[in-house]
Amino acid sequence: MGVNKPLSASAIISAKKQAVFRFILLQFLLTFLISLGIFYIAGGLSSYSFLLGAFSSLCPSFYMAFRVFGHKKIRPAKEVVRSFYRGEAGKLVMTAVLLSLVFLLIKPLSAEYFFAGFGTAILSHWLSPFLLKN
Repeated sequence: MGVNKPLSASAIISAKKQAVFRFILLQFLLTFLISLGIFYIAGGLSSYSFLLGAFSSLCPSFYMAFRVFGHKKIRPAKEVVRSFYRGEAGKLVMTAVLLSLVFLLIKPLSAEYFFAGFGTAILSHWLSPFLLKN
């Protein structure tokens, strides 16, 4: 039997980075497919309202993932923690700005489908432990 060699830190980080970005891509595809179903059932207004709500949650999540995992090299723990804090602060600000802009600039908007999309995108984060376990 061969001895399994432990993975290097850069290999582990690379695998986690790929998994996180794959999950975000899956979230974008899932919300797009759901919005197509809504378009078929309820019409265009409901569909784009759902998409705007989902993207108001997913775009800041993508920013956070890029902020944390967007580096090519291994960094000291302090820098990693700092990037988590900055990423989370940026995500929070970006979410507030996107929500405000949508409600100020997009007319007409179906608020119930908008918040359904926003909630679906947030709840889809709960799927991440099941999808990223490998």
